[in-house]
Amino acid sequence: MSTLPRVHVVSDEEAKGEVKALFDKMIESKGQVPKWMRVMANCDDILMSFFALFRATMDNTPLAADLKWKLAYHISELNKCEFCVSVTEMQLSEFGMTKEEMKAIRSTAQGRDALALDYAEAVNGHPYKIEPELIEKVKAEFSDEELVELTSVVGLFNFVNKFNDALGVFPD
Repeated sequence: MSTLPRVHVVSDEEAKGEVKALFDKMIESKGQVPKWMRVMANCDDILMSFFALFRATMDNTPLAADLKWKLAYHISELNKCEFCVSVTEMQLSEFGMTKEEMKAIRSTAQGRDALALDYAEAVNGHPYKIEPELIEKVKAEFSDEELVELTSVVGLFNFVNKFNDALGVFPD
C-alpha cells in the first residue's frame, strides 16, 4: 500500500534546472528519485542545499560512512521515523548488515561505536544538558572535525525525520 505525502510530489516533467539535473543523476545512479526528494523539490533551493549538506555529512570522511549510517538508523529508530528507518536499513544492508544486526546496533556496540551512540542519544535528547563527563570521553576519542560530523549526522536525521513525518513521507 502506498500512501501519498501531504504535499505535491514533483514529477520528472515538472523538475527544472538544477532539480532536473539532480533527478536525472538519481535515476541514473539509483534507478529512481527518492520520495522525500520529490516532496522537498517543492522548494528547489531547500532541496539543493539539503542535498549538498546530506552528501557532505554522509560521505566517508572523516568518519567511516558505516558508522554514520548506524547513527542515522539509531536516531531514526528513536524518533520513530518509518521512512528513514527503511532507508537506513537499505543502506546498512549495503554494508553487509543483517536486520538482526541492525536491531542490535545499540546493545552490541563497543568502543568508538558505543561512545558515538551515547553521544548521539545525548544530542538527540537535550543537547544543552550533555554531561561534562560524556563530552570529556567523546573529545578524548574523536577529533573536533569528527565531533562536528557526529553532531551533524544527528542534526541532519532529526531534520529529515521531522520533515518526512510532518509531510507524510512514508515507506511504500
